[in-house]
Amino acid sequence: MQQTSEAYKRILAGKHWFENSVTIGDSGRLVTESGDVITFGEAPHEVVSILVDTGSPDSGFRENALYSVVTNHEFFTDGSPSVGDAVAGYVDIRMLAPYNIPKKARIALYCRVVNGTEASEWVPQGVYYIDTREQTHSGGRDILKVKGYDAMLLANVSYPSDDEHDYPLLDKTMVQFIADNMKIDPGGSGINVDPRTWELMTAGYKFNLPAGYSMREALGMIAAAYAGNFIISPSGQLRLVSMFDLPPETRVLCTEDGYKIVFGKTADGENVYILV
Repeated sequence: MQQTSEAYKRILAGKHWFENSVTIGDSGRLVTESGDVITFGEAPHEVVSILVDTGSPDSGFRENALYSVVTNHEFFTDGSPSVGDAVAGYVDIRMLAPYNIPKKARIALYCRVVNGTEASEWVPQGVYYIDTREQTHSGGRDILKVKGYDAMLLANVSYPSDDEHDYPLLDKTMVQFIADNMKIDPGGSGINVDPRTWELMTAGYKFNLPAGYSMREALGMIAAAYAGNFIISPSGQLRLVSMFDLPPETRVLCTEDGYKIVFGKTADGENVYILV
C-alpha cells in the first residue's frame, strides 16, 4: 500500500472526487485548453512560445487534455500465479496532441483526492517510457495515441560484463548493479531500488555470474529465491515483492474481474479459496 497523508485520508472519508495528472518529458509549451500552442508575435517576424515545466503533476496534462489513460500492471506474468518473474507494466494514453514530445519521453501518472475546498498531495500512479505513438486528426483536433512501458523493459538486455565484483555475488549487490544499469540512454543513470526491497532481502543468497542471461532473467532468479517477483513501483523504483509479503486483502486468488476463485466447499458448505 502507498503511504498517504492525513489530509488525503480526511478528504477521502467525506464527499470527494479524484483528479488525475499526466506528465510527459520534463518540459513543454504553454497551450490553450484545446491544446493549441500559445504564441506571441506574428510572421514574418519571430514567433515566440513559452517553455513550461511539465515534470511536476501541478503542470501536467489534466482531464481537459486527456481522453483516456489505461494502465496494466500485474504482479503475475499473464495473470497466472507464479514466482521468479520480473513483470513489466504498460500504459495506453489517448490525448490532445501536445507540442514537441521527445522520443522515449518519461510518462508519469498522478492522482489526488479533492472535495472542492481542499486538495491532497499528488500520489504517484506509475512511471513509463514512450514506446510507440500515433497521431491522427479528428474533429478539428490532433489526437495522440501513446503506448509506454515501465522501466522493467530496460532490463531486457544482456547482463553486463563486470570486472568490479567477485562472483558468486551477494543478491543485494547484484540487484543494485542491475538497477544501476537499467538506463534509457547509455550515458545516463539507472533507476533507484525501492527501500522495501532491502528489508525483504535478508537471506544473503549468492549468485554466479549470469553469463548468457539478460538482467531481467537474473532478477527473476533472485525473485524465485525469495518466492516473489520484481515489479516497478508506482514511483518508478525497482521493487521485490514476496508472495508471503502481500497485504492480506490480496492474498486470495482472484479472476481478472476481481472475483475470488472458489476451489470447492468444506463439509459445512463454506467456500474454499487458495491463499497466496
